[in-house]
Amino acid sequence: MILTNRLFERVSPSREAKSIFIFCEGAKREFDYFEFFKELDSRINLEVYKLHPHENNSPLGLLNIAEKCMIMSDDNPNPKYSFIDGDEVWIVLDTDKDKELSREPQIEAIQKKCSEQANWNLAQSNPCFEVWLYYHLHTDKPDFAKSEICAEWKKLVNGLISGGFDSRRHPIYIMAASNNAAQNFIVIKGKPDVGSTEVFNLANSIIPLVSSKLEKALKEIE
Repeated sequence: MILTNRLFERVSPSREAKSIFIFCEGAKREFDYFEFFKELDSRINLEVYKLHPHENNSPLGLLNIAEKCMIMSDDNPNPKYSFIDGDEVWIVLDTDKDKELSREPQIEAIQKKCSEQANWNLAQSNPCFEVWLYYHLHTDKPDFAKSEICAEWKKLVNGLISGGFDSRRHPIYIMAASNNAAQNFIVIKGKPDVGSTEVFNLANSIIPLVSSKLEKALKEIE
């Protein structure tokens, strides 16, 4: 069931409220997922950066985009977004390895950068964003041999969720996903273990902003 228009309110958000700015390396699936909540209630201050095909979506490339969009400087006098006290910036990344094994040191550099800037956060999924999607409808970590391979996770999610994960309807289970992901979360050597995701931390910032709409939507689909 696709959510009906009765759940949507086209009301301008108040800039007095906290804003959440999200930068994802995935130009389609992650963007569509987080845009769901902006569409669910247009009053919330949620900005999901839309990557252009020519932009560098490596971990450090994404950090550079975020800094250019958020941080004013002599070289960058007009950033895309206005960041005020209490706002949050989230960089959403996969931990999967590339051929040059360059991602891990880049992610470590981003962790350091985020620790130095107030309310800047990193949300990693090991090995990919599909780990987070999996927990929307499943409570336990899966046990299968090729769990470090992103393609296997994508196949798993599409196989276990009838019709595959649909960003027009399944994000409504974000509260369940947050609980399930948190219960299965393990950190090893400073990063999420295979089958773990930090996106539940970002979810916990989004949920209070849309809780009333989530409850209405869940009642509609019961």
